[in-house]
Amino acid sequence: MQHEPVELRGKAEAWGAAAAALIIALVALGLILRVRGLSAEGFGDDEVHKWLAGSRYLQGIFSGDDVEHPMLMKWLIAACIAIGSKFGWAPETMTRLPNAIAGGLSIAVVAQLGKRLFGRTAGLFAGALAAVSVTLIGYQRVAKEDTLLGLFLMLLLLSLAEAKAAADDGRSPARAELYGAASLAGMLASKYFFFLTPIPIVFYLWVKRNSHWRVRFKRWAQLAGIALLLWCGVNWSPFLPSTWEYAKSYTTGQQTVHGSLFFMGRIYHNLVEYGWNGTPPWFYAVFAAVKLAPLTFAASMAGLGVALVQRKPAHKLMLSWLLVWFLVHSASGSKWGRFFVSVLPAFLILAGAAASKALELLQAKRLRWPAAAGLALLLPGSEALAAAKHAPHYRLYISPLGGGEAEVQWYFPHCDYFDAGFREAVQYVAAHAEPGAELSTEIDWPARLYSDFAGRADLQQTLVRRGRTCRAGRICYVVVQAGRWYFLNQDAVANLAKRTPWHVESIEGREVVKVYRLLPGESPFPVASANAGEGPLVQHQ
Repeated sequence: MQHEPVELRGKAEAWGAAAAALIIALVALGLILRVRGLSAEGFGDDEVHKWLAGSRYLQGIFSGDDVEHPMLMKWLIAACIAIGSKFGWAPETMTRLPNAIAGGLSIAVVAQLGKRLFGRTAGLFAGALAAVSVTLIGYQRVAKEDTLLGLFLMLLLLSLAEAKAAADDGRSPARAELYGAASLAGMLASKYFFFLTPIPIVFYLWVKRNSHWRVRFKRWAQLAGIALLLWCGVNWSPFLPSTWEYAKSYTTGQQTVHGSLFFMGRIYHNLVEYGWNGTPPWFYAVFAAVKLAPLTFAASMAGLGVALVQRKPAHKLMLSWLLVWFLVHSASGSKWGRFFVSVLPAFLILAGAAASKALELLQAKRLRWPAAAGLALLLPGSEALAAAKHAPHYRLYISPLGGGEAEVQWYFPHCDYFDAGFREAVQYVAAHAEPGAELSTEIDWPARLYSDFAGRADLQQTLVRRGRTCRAGRICYVVVQAGRWYFLNQDAVANLAKRTPWHVESIEGREVVKVYRLLPGESPFPVASANAGEGPLVQHQ
């Protein structure tokens, strides 16, 4: 008996030789886009810690900073450093390469998940979108754990779909369940987002009534135990006493440097404990609307509408993914654009499903091939054009729905720039600054790293904080970055804006890093301020 893919019954249809060849070509294209020019941008603040941790791993040292994150990504970075250092690869390339490769692999997983849920045509469209999505490419080139988290999350979802289909087909779901446990272990060995683990439970309970798939409590416990063993095998740093000490300081806020985020023209508190009073809950809804090409967003909304109306098993899997993800991330007071990497593929799959549905509605078969070609040009094509325009600064794309690239410094400048241009600014300071000068920034780790790379270990590093910056009685170079505007430095940023920068770094025609040269005794902060504390929310002009 033939079943519709959305019913999640029976085995998924095979790709076929032509479709399989296309998927391979899409993965190759996606890898090229993700790997090419990986060192075009300098390290972001968080990436420096990954580079240092990977380097320590090669020396058998598993403590230090960054232990608040799991080990899997750092193992992969260490492997890339061991290989790449022999060939003279740039530190940025070695640190980002694991994510770029994982991003390429995720194209095949997106396509496979799309095919399992909505059929071969939907899978092809979803895979094509994943290969060229300008925002997905940009954020999968960043050395943060979200790319690996998203990859393993999709493998978990695929395992759930296969387990349900096997059980309803009279086959054993045991193998698919084991794959799901392994995927869960990979998820949590990539990022400690335990709050995403309810997704399998939500889906199982939702389809249980009309399915033969049954997972007893004992089986749940077995699968959880297998996942735990696999997780411990690659991620045993949580059991080190040094990690406990660091975790204590991290959870009590002692490691917090900034604590706020600039979003849509305002500064917000951006810590988990602020909840609804932190960065607004609509952050990710806005991100989806303005970081996807208009046609991709429209198609994904059409696919979401169909899912909400029909609520077939495949739709329930997608809705379980979206529901849990948006609920926990929107409720949290801490939000970052890179987190969206683990849910962005859901929009691409829904867009692929909508495109496939549109083709099915065409009654005349002779029109389907031209229509498919037209949709391929319009849907993945619009994403590909945006990617070509913004390479290698893919993250700077803003949809025309959001006002276009002119608004890049208004929506998510911290997340989108991710410290691009900072390396070049430090290099310029290092080449021109007086011996023993002070370099005051918001990201002292990258500042110190690039100063050392330039042979300027003599530069004194400070953070732009009242009472701490430009206090040593020497020439002081203050760096102001687009997006790194906080409650703690807003007075200094506003005060320095009245002066002419000593040096400026621009990307795509926009000033992103400004360096101000202050004489001994000068301060970036205004001399008199009514309130030296947090201050009110500020509107960016």
